Amino acid sequence: MHPSITNTRGDGTHEQDQECEQTLAITIGLLLLVGTTLLLSCRTGPVTAFVLIAAPVLGAYVLPSLVRVLALRRAVRRLLG
Repeated sequence: MHPSITNTRGDGTHEQDQECEQTLAITIGLLLLVGTTLLLSCRTGPVTAFVLIAAPVLGAYVLPSLVRVLALRRAVRRLLG
């Protein structure tokens, strides 16, 4: 079992381990994103590579708030109609 899961000492090491794992996950994600961008740039050109990488990143950023707005509009429409 992973040591941070079984830690019950209460000295904050569980939080430190979790923060370290999150930092590692972000670092690996950024490395994958940069590597993919570089490979796409070599194969398709810089503009196409930017569009292919930026579209999903922006979509993941915008989509949750867009879904909330649409759900709120639907709920208001049902209340009024």
